[in-house]
Amino acid sequence: SQKYRKDIVKFQNFAWKMSPKSYNFLIGKITPDQLSEENIKKEISRLLSFLEKLKSSFEFKKIFQQTKNYLQYCQKQWDQNYDKTSKYISKITGLKLNKKFIVYITHPSLKNGRYLGDNQIAWGHSERWPNYITVYLWHEILHSYFGRSDIEHAVIELIADEELRAFLNKDKYPPFAGHAHLEKIKRKILPKWRNYLNSKDKDIKKFLKSLSSLK
Repeated sequence: SQKYRKDIVKFQNFAWKMSPKSYNFLIGKITPDQLSEENIKKEISRLLSFLEKLKSSFEFKKIFQQTKNYLQYCQKQWDQNYDKTSKYISKITGLKLNKKFIVYITHPSLKNGRYLGDNQIAWGHSERWPNYITVYLWHEILHSYFGRSDIEHAVIELIADEELRAFLNKDKYPPFAGHAHLEKIKRKILPKWRNYLNSKDKDIKKFLKSLSSLK
């Protein structure tokens, strides 16, 4: 996202000027295996002091406030959409959707969306189209119900990135949203997916089994 780019770069430059070594250690350019045990302890101690100074800086406080504002924006959109989207996801998958999740909100310029495991999600992304946050939080939630194969990931995208997006935004697909490397799989699945959506008793796990021969 370009919206807060100047503020992000200003903060990075501020951190670099304060301590290039701590900056590089923090971002992984200097790794623990490059240091002796004694130097690691010194570097960690130095890093803690570095982080405390960063947290008290004007440059960080500005970014932190943007993140808090974004948290409120995410919460508002999620609350507005939750009832209808949870019912719709449950309807088209047959899943009970009875889990609770912790979502760690990061700055919206960081392009961050990941299921961390153990019902925890990291999220922070610019709003590319209406209801983007809602669609992709559901995408990450669905990862907790599926495995890690490309076919399962493609099915998650058909549920959230495509069908839920179309439902919320009165849109159509294709063209597809989501990862480019999954588009070929989604095109193969699409005819079966359309038939599945028109069926009466929907069970997404059974649908997945019907795709076992797909290559």
